[in-house]
Amino acid sequence: MTTILERRFSFAKAALCGALASFLLASCGGKDERKEKADAAEGAVSGELRAVAPEGGFLGEPDPQADTNAVFGGKITLWGGGNPKSLNMWSDLTSFNATICGLMYEPLLELHSTTDDWTGILAESWSVSDDGMEFTFRIRPQARWSDGEPVVAEDFVFFWETMMDPKNLTPVFKVGLKRLERPVAVDSLTLKVRAKERHWANFAEAAGMVAFPSHAWRGSDFNARRFAFSPTSGPYAVGEFKENRSLRMDRRADWWGRALNWNRGKYNFDRIVYKFSEDRVKALEALKKGDWDLYPLYTASIWARQTDFDAVKKGWVAKTRVFNESPVGFQGLAINSRRAKFADARVRRALGMLMNRAEMNAKLMFDQYFLLDSYFPGLWPNRDNPDAEPLPYAPDSARRLLAEAGWTPDARGALRDAEGNPFQISILHSGEDTRHLEIYLQDLKAAGIDASIERMSYASTRKRMDELDFDLHWINWGAGRQNDPEGLWHSSTANEQGTNNLAGVADPEIDSLIEAQKGEFDAAKRRAILKKIDARLLELCPYVLLWQNGSHRLLYWNRFGMPKNPLARFGDPDAVIVYWWFDRDRARALDSARKSGEPLPAAPADAVFGE
Repeated sequence: MTTILERRFSFAKAALCGALASFLLASCGGKDERKEKADAAEGAVSGELRAVAPEGGFLGEPDPQADTNAVFGGKITLWGGGNPKSLNMWSDLTSFNATICGLMYEPLLELHSTTDDWTGILAESWSVSDDGMEFTFRIRPQARWSDGEPVVAEDFVFFWETMMDPKNLTPVFKVGLKRLERPVAVDSLTLKVRAKERHWANFAEAAGMVAFPSHAWRGSDFNARRFAFSPTSGPYAVGEFKENRSLRMDRRADWWGRALNWNRGKYNFDRIVYKFSEDRVKALEALKKGDWDLYPLYTASIWARQTDFDAVKKGWVAKTRVFNESPVGFQGLAINSRRAKFADARVRRALGMLMNRAEMNAKLMFDQYFLLDSYFPGLWPNRDNPDAEPLPYAPDSARRLLAEAGWTPDARGALRDAEGNPFQISILHSGEDTRHLEIYLQDLKAAGIDASIERMSYASTRKRMDELDFDLHWINWGAGRQNDPEGLWHSSTANEQGTNNLAGVADPEIDSLIEAQKGEFDAAKRRAILKKIDARLLELCPYVLLWQNGSHRLLYWNRFGMPKNPLARFGDPDAVIVYWWFDRDRARALDSARKSGEPLPAAPADAVFGE
């Protein structure tokens, strides 16, 4: 599995992506010093503007990507996409749920924000046995649950038991945790974890284990835990959930983690409100009206055509592209190869050849994307696989492949198999924008395929995907800083309910390569194995590969403070809720400018990491 420490605000995003929204400004004008101080503290749940050093000082190293001048307070509203069927990332893994759960529950360690080293979160120290098979973690004695109970080693044992319980719908997490023996609580603050087999990711798997409140949750039905999460150990807790409307997360004034130097300058907003809507066009209109503060744009045509409105021209709304080193995954239409009509790789390749990606990129996306020629684009310089060319748009070649696979046209040109069954395809889709799919349908139909789009709510789509009940489905997979291909591509995951192996890949060659990389501790050699897996996947065509973008496009009202690197080195737009803060001076200047109609200095058009 990709551990939660990699997901913690560097999510490789699946199809759901968030957009952030508004905080109404306090009025400005003449104030005496006492009133000014009161206004500055408005909304700060603790009454403090910054973390107060505990006796003996802050613990550990600072996060070099954070700005310790950040202040607490304010509210920010995020677009949460469609209404979730659950917030439980462990039974319903989405990027949105991972963000929410990452605000509430913490791992032993997480990857450093700028290096490949580890930093302690709930663990203050750790060691690895000489044989590399046993890991010992010392839990911070300061760590506390929101109900005041201490975080103890047994809470991590309970996490492992919960994930591995056959009754619990946690297949994605079982993939990695099954390599570990049941952890042992040596004492209340010491945890030992032993691996069953050698695997380069064993330490990351153990380090990424999360504390679950065993004193409060033991004996309850984990599958039924959908929206109620208490107690928590992290910086936020669920404040209010309104189905089909919104979710409010409240900053915890009593969070134990303020004692860590690593958390200084982070988690600053008092309230984070997610509003649910499946319509991205309405989201942009809400931003224009000032109802929302920040909107990450994932639609190139909107960025090119609809983002030079008056507030942008006056500098009230910043229009910025952020370039950093965030891991890039792949996106495409997953082809359900469990179904007989998609079992032949020639059929799947033909479906790829009927997707006119270059034309879509030019006409709909203003050539702002690069066409994927890899399932691991981060393996290659400039994300361009030199050993492969993007699958071309080639309808004639596609027809030949379909004929070879037994699909021949009848008198009307409709493709049929040897028994006379028509070739029918349904594309399961929950988004509002179907322009690309409509073009694809035309090419599918021209080739003799009876194709349609089946639109459903996000929650209904997720349920269908968990049950593997689909033909094709468009999904955007994120990537971690450490690539473990097992969960997405190993045959053992192909038929599990809720699996990430959506395409149902079950290939002996890929299985063999995955097994080979498990015991390889040399990162360069693992990358070489991943390239072989990539080459084999390109032969199998489990997805109709699409495209990716090399930057993060942000629109935001100019009322925020942020570090030098707005999304840190490896972050995506979710990093906003970690590193940014509500800047009262900027807010007052913006409020005044909007009242007077005067412009503000424009924000940089591009923000490049390290520059």
